[in-house]
Amino acid sequence: MRSYRALLHGDRLEWIEEVPESQTDAPLPVHVTVLEQELPAETDARGLAMAAILEELAKHRAFSAIDDPVKWQRALRRDRVLPERKE
Repeated sequence: MRSYRALLHGDRLEWIEEVPESQTDAPLPVHVTVLEQELPAETDARGLAMAAILEELAKHRAFSAIDDPVKWQRALRRDRVLPERKE
């Protein structure tokens, strides 16, 4: 089974890149998976909001008391050795 990228327009597929080779003009059986994507405007707005928040945190030096960011992050996530893994 091969995968191809396409856009779905109503009941028609528009191939984006590689087009599947068809041996004949007979119908070609396919399975279609609809990908959930955010609209670019939503993604952009979210990114701008995140940038503004990060700027505020930097302005107030919110994390300046953290001497070792890696150690802090590990403690926060409660890192542990996973089973069957060496550190």
